[in-house]
Amino acid sequence: MDQPARFVISCTRTPQRVRQLRRISAANLQLWGVGSCIDTANLLISELVTNAVRYGETEDVSLSVSYWRGEVRVEVADGTLGRPQVKRPADDEESGRGMLIVEALAEDWGTSEDGTRTWCTITVPEPVVPKSGFWCEWRQEDGRQLALAAMPTPDRAIRWARIQMRVIASAINASVVGHVWDWLSDGWREPAEALKNGEEFTLPLSAGQYKFVWHVRPVRFVPVVGGSPLPHLSEEEPEWD
Repeated sequence: MDQPARFVISCTRTPQRVRQLRRISAANLQLWGVGSCIDTANLLISELVTNAVRYGETEDVSLSVSYWRGEVRVEVADGTLGRPQVKRPADDEESGRGMLIVEALAEDWGTSEDGTRTWCTITVPEPVVPKSGFWCEWRQEDGRQLALAAMPTPDRAIRWARIQMRVIASAINASVVGHVWDWLSDGWREPAEALKNGEEFTLPLSAGQYKFVWHVRPVRFVPVVGGSPLPHLSEEEPEWD
């Protein structure tokens, strides 16, 4: 989401509004792609709006819910001056736990300078957005993997393949293989076209007794942290040259 999402609604200060405001908030959170926090947000909204209905000093209650960069903010205005008190009622008391629940569930909470608005925040992980790319492998004829990489574009996939081919050729003292394939640049046109069309491609290569296969296929990567090789796509151009 490139900019904050927010809605503000005012309603009469009656108990029936609590359920309505929860439903409206849940619909917006779902629309913003952060439905995972709806249950927590509903509890916080219930407690803050209920407090506003019971103790507010204006005819209306105003609710604001916003989402920006992994944080949902709930704000309720009722015209009451001062900071709500967090009470710790006895086990047999049936009320007084509203702000205790807010303190337990919210990442943070507070009031405006004049005390007429109470707010709280919820930390929400950013929605996972898969990225299109290509999974590349160099392997021996028997299937043993020699090199793996995740590449974002056909050009980067082919560039990686050529660099790894020179590495492999050097390891088996057959450097001429790498030089030949660099010289025959037309030989990479077919895999480039296949990848641009969203097709997988397999390129066999022989060097004396050695047989290798370069295989690349289009995939969708889910961003994660860690792993070897890295399962996510780098945002920056690697320093290969």
